[in-house]
Amino acid sequence: VTIRDFTTMVDIVTDGNRCLGIIARDSQGRYRAIQADETILASGGVGGLYDHSTNFPHLTGDALAIAMRHGVELEHIDYVQIHPTSLYSKKPGRSFLISESVRGEGAKLRGKDGQRFANEVLPRDLMTAEIRKQMKKDDRPFVWLDMTVLGEDVIKHHFPHIYERCLEDGIDATKDWVPVTPAQHYFMGGIHVDKYSQTTMDHLYAVGETSCNGVHGRNRLASNSLLESLVFGKRAAQHIVETEKQPQQVVSAADFAQACAPSEAFIGSHEDTLAE
Repeated sequence: VTIRDFTTMVDIVTDGNRCLGIIARDSQGRYRAIQADETILASGGVGGLYDHSTNFPHLTGDALAIAMRHGVELEHIDYVQIHPTSLYSKKPGRSFLISESVRGEGAKLRGKDGQRFANEVLPRDLMTAEIRKQMKKDDRPFVWLDMTVLGEDVIKHHFPHIYERCLEDGIDATKDWVPVTPAQHYFMGGIHVDKYSQTTMDHLYAVGETSCNGVHGRNRLASNSLLESLVFGKRAAQHIVETEKQPQQVVSAADFAQACAPSEAFIGSHEDTLAE
């Protein structure tokens, strides 16, 4: 297995409805065409497109954009789960998630006036709507999560990681209210795949958060993300092994080079954007 660190896919190489490999860019800005009999997209979600997300900032839906450009079918791309309570911070990077279990334990949500404004154990989508409504009313980018009502012992022993992370931002959750704001959390839609993780393009697969394989509805159930990666990743691998046993159409180096031409033209006209 050859692992290429700091290498970014910028396009797939196609011949009709068949994927022949990818075009990638290394850390020096050099482009490389990589030929492959089978290609698996496992590029994560879309969190980097949001101001607040529990995802890494570099997850910006690149595979979806590439799939759209090549006519690969997408599904339910409006199915985006928002977590209602992430730690509001001006630091760049991932938003820190403050679990529902804190509110389930009895922590209260308060507006600018210090008053509760909603039932703290509403489902995520309804809770997010209530928080956004209060943020608009208060003209603030956050609301308060009052954990002090839980008591110091519960906070430090039941939620030590949350307590320690808040301290990094100068917030003592045993004494201070914690500023929280909704953050993008999980992308349930994506590139349409079948039960073997195959996309609508031949020899192209998608697994994990990049794909939409039917294990999620409009709202994600806990731990289904693990199912989505492990089960469908394995199914893709097993299907590829079975496919490799069948006679394959061999693609010559010359044909592959010719198939790269549209990508090279696209990259040439968008090189400044891609470099960003």
